[in-house]
Amino acid sequence: MARSSMKNICRLIQQAEKELPPESNFLNDLKRSIELSDENEREAPSKTYKPSGMNCIRQSYFQITSAEEDVIHSNYTGVGICNSGTDIHERIQKAVAQMKENGFDCEYVDVAKFVKQRKLEHLEIREQKGMETKLYHKTLNMSFMCDGIIKYHNHYYILELKTETSNKWFHRDKVDKYHHNQAVAYSLAFGLDDVIFVYISRDTLDMKSYLFTVDDDMRYRLLGYIEECDSYIAKKQCPPKSVFDKKTCDYCHYKEQCRKDGM
Repeated sequence: MARSSMKNICRLIQQAEKELPPESNFLNDLKRSIELSDENEREAPSKTYKPSGMNCIRQSYFQITSAEEDVIHSNYTGVGICNSGTDIHERIQKAVAQMKENGFDCEYVDVAKFVKQRKLEHLEIREQKGMETKLYHKTLNMSFMCDGIIKYHNHYYILELKTETSNKWFHRDKVDKYHHNQAVAYSLAFGLDDVIFVYISRDTLDMKSYLFTVDDDMRYRLLGYIEECDSYIAKKQCPPKSVFDKKTCDYCHYKEQCRKDGM
């Protein structure tokens, strides 16, 4: 496009904005400010495995080798949804922590204390933010923040909270298959078999819960996944594309790099 044409387009946009009432201009500026703040606060991905992103070996490879991410611009509604999810998580974590004083046989376990008491030396405590603890698995090169551990009726469970649209939530009748590896990764980290998933509707805040029990076969498969990915990293060779799944691909930040590397 010629430079003069671009100037004309910019001039037309500026003229249109001048003709808007102040409340409309304010709202447009507010939305854009939210997006810019989110983009400015976005951190570069760390070169570690992420429990929530271990459904595609090629995606994990790109993550750890610092492949160039797609250019993704923030959308103010997406930012709001994420912030709302964070707020819901924090409120439920607080409610769980209050169960004991309300007379229920449930204790919200401080993850950092659990790691120290169990002498889980493979886990490094990186940071504590509110009721969440950021951990690094030194053996598996995996970093994560879990929603918590509870001791309910004298049995330990890993707690995982998930918010989703009401349409998804209404049809929810089991743990989402995309969350299985996340549960297995947490089990490997903490040495606990049972994970309670609580799914929350973003619209109604109603909840459903499901128990997911991790067995040895699941752990071996995930360790095999990590071992295979590590071998490609050592060879500096991109693994073949093994996932043809719309949801996994839709949320991937390496679509362009994936296309470049072919099948």
